[in-house]
Amino acid sequence: MKIINKALKLAKNKIAFVGSVSENNAPNVKAMLVAKHYGLKTFYFASNNSAIRTEQYKKINKACVYFNGGFIYKGLMLEGTMEILNDIENKKLIWKNGMKSVYKNGGINDPDYCVLKFTAKNGRYYYWYKTETFDLD
Repeated sequence: MKIINKALKLAKNKIAFVGSVSENNAPNVKAMLVAKHYGLKTFYFASNNSAIRTEQYKKINKACVYFNGGFIYKGLMLEGTMEILNDIENKKLIWKNGMKSVYKNGGINDPDYCVLKFTAKNGRYYYWYKTETFDLD
């Protein structure tokens, strides 16, 4: 599928715009580093249990992830759900030694360190004022 290959190229960007829903049902967007991903279906992000976004996902797990194609008008929007993971296996999965400076209260065992796992259900690829949609289930 040609569109999937184009979408995969954009999904290799290290920075994603991650969307959540606030307690007022307003959309919230934050730029985040992609820690790891598997195709277009699963993305992992490092976060904090105390973060506003994490609290929002606990209440409403609907989420989106958007990748910008740069100066040429391209974009990839993935819609799905976000899980908050606190098990050591998933923490190890995305842990980098440089993160020790952020999680000073125990490194990988810092109680505030968590992993956000995004699972995409569908996507839209935007290019030159055209849109193509696709399912990932």
